[in-house]
Amino acid sequence: MISLLTVVVGVALIFTVAYLIYGRYMSRVFELDEDRPTPAHERYDGVDYVPSRKLELFGHHFSSIAGGAPIIGPITAALAWGWAPALAWIVVGTVVYGAMNDFAVLTMSVRHDGRSVGHIFGRYVGERGKSLMLSLAFTANLLVIGVLALVVAIVFDAYPSAATASVCYVALALLFGLYKRYGFPFRLGTLLFVPAVFGSVWVGLQYPLVLVPDGGATILPTVVNANVSVWLIVILLYAFSASILPVQTLLQPRDYLSSFLLYAGLGGAVLAIVVGTLFGTTNQPLTMSLDPFTGFMSDAFAGIGPAVPMLFSTIFCGAVCGLHSMVSSGTTPKQLNRETDADTIGYGTSLVEGLLAVVAIGTVAVVPSIPSGSGIGLALPSFAEGGAIILSALGIPTGLGAPFMALVLSAFALTTVDTSIRLGRYFVEDVVTDSETSFAGNRFANSAAQTALAYLLVASGSWAAIWPLFGGAVQVFAGLSIVTVVVWVRNWDAGKEVRSLLAGAAFVLATSLSALGYLAISNLGTKLLNPAWLGTASPIQIASVAVQVVVVGVLGALTVEILRIAAGNVSFGVGRSSTVREPGD
Repeated sequence: MISLLTVVVGVALIFTVAYLIYGRYMSRVFELDEDRPTPAHERYDGVDYVPSRKLELFGHHFSSIAGGAPIIGPITAALAWGWAPALAWIVVGTVVYGAMNDFAVLTMSVRHDGRSVGHIFGRYVGERGKSLMLSLAFTANLLVIGVLALVVAIVFDAYPSAATASVCYVALALLFGLYKRYGFPFRLGTLLFVPAVFGSVWVGLQYPLVLVPDGGATILPTVVNANVSVWLIVILLYAFSASILPVQTLLQPRDYLSSFLLYAGLGGAVLAIVVGTLFGTTNQPLTMSLDPFTGFMSDAFAGIGPAVPMLFSTIFCGAVCGLHSMVSSGTTPKQLNRETDADTIGYGTSLVEGLLAVVAIGTVAVVPSIPSGSGIGLALPSFAEGGAIILSALGIPTGLGAPFMALVLSAFALTTVDTSIRLGRYFVEDVVTDSETSFAGNRFANSAAQTALAYLLVASGSWAAIWPLFGGAVQVFAGLSIVTVVVWVRNWDAGKEVRSLLAGAAFVLATSLSALGYLAISNLGTKLLNPAWLGTASPIQIASVAVQVVVVGVLGALTVEILRIAAGNVSFGVGRSSTVREPGD
């Protein structure tokens, strides 16, 4: 069997070379200039536009793009089709598409006052194109909110100690925000609060938090089980509250502190893989015990489907992902202190996330026996259990390692949920011109509407449909983000070569739209047009599946129209007049 160390080191070397060569090449192409003012300084408002330290913003951006997706998607794919195709797509997707897209979108947004992909698209092709792009982003973003809230709820159900630890670390983040607000030394705060975050794991083990005990009931519609159903509502309410606060109150300090959890989880796992392989100190061999390839068609997770196209919509974060484009043109450009930081934050974080995805596959590969059950029931416990086995190489008891890895997963999924609600608010405000006096400009009503819609989308609880739908939607936006970069580049300099970018966009859009079509047909055939299923499903499950089918139709129609508008612009290499900051201005 291939050792896990060989896989991790090999991928790390590929990513390092990509960063040193391709990342620096792109910095020259986009002519990054540390003296060019960024939107964080020019549009400072103390709420969204706030300059942030490079390390702090790295933590926010990494936390926001990572979420739980680069862990859950790769594990789901590895269990469905084998670890080899999953690994291949992570490496190719990250280096060729994902990191490039994140860096390009972040740079593009910084040059356009920190505005969203949709807003920038509209500057060149007109208001209709802007509205269509932002509507698509908003639709995909609802799935981000709902699915990752469900992920956190299931983690809290499986590991109640992680729920308690998460409550503690959010409280610590609020205190750290106050600490920074009153001007206390930043490094001293790091030394005080980071150990306290890790101490929350011990608190969780002593006082696990369960909202509905086994066998308990709730008046809420059942999503997985009663405890998960209640946690889902609680998490969405928390995310709503967090999304309306100024970024320096909770978002910046929480993401900075939570980044240390991921550094420890990822770094500790990599170190443990080295130590365990070289010295044999783990309680299980660190080898890729999963089958490298299990077949083209998979019936895992209640029938997830064929590897092509479903693999590409199952692994999105950890390869190429539209959520990254949303963050890279949402909260991050509004906090970028220097333009030259975009290289590390845009390109570097995507590579680190790809490495996290590889380690995630490794965690499930070392588990001696995978439990049976639904997709998410396989992915989440196996990650925590496998992570604990790996960390045992460092002498960490599995009873402590498993809750810690569960906290790592839930912390980043939780971060992405409220960041996405904030991003959704930006999308709506960009679509509605007079947002200051409308529903769109009311951050309370705007955020509340998103929270309710996100809940409805995931209320069916069907993992085989929800996760690929989530992936397909954000992959569509990733493809259209690349198209937007092409539009910007051609309007900046019509002589620049864009065929490689267009080829990448075509591949991402073709695979994601095919996956969405497969899901829509499957939902219609096995559920909405199946009398047996309709007879047993609850009203909210029927409504949820129907909404999922409608979402696929909306995404497809919006994509076709956006591409039609973009094609006209790129073909002629001219755009509508707009005031933007380009290199050399």
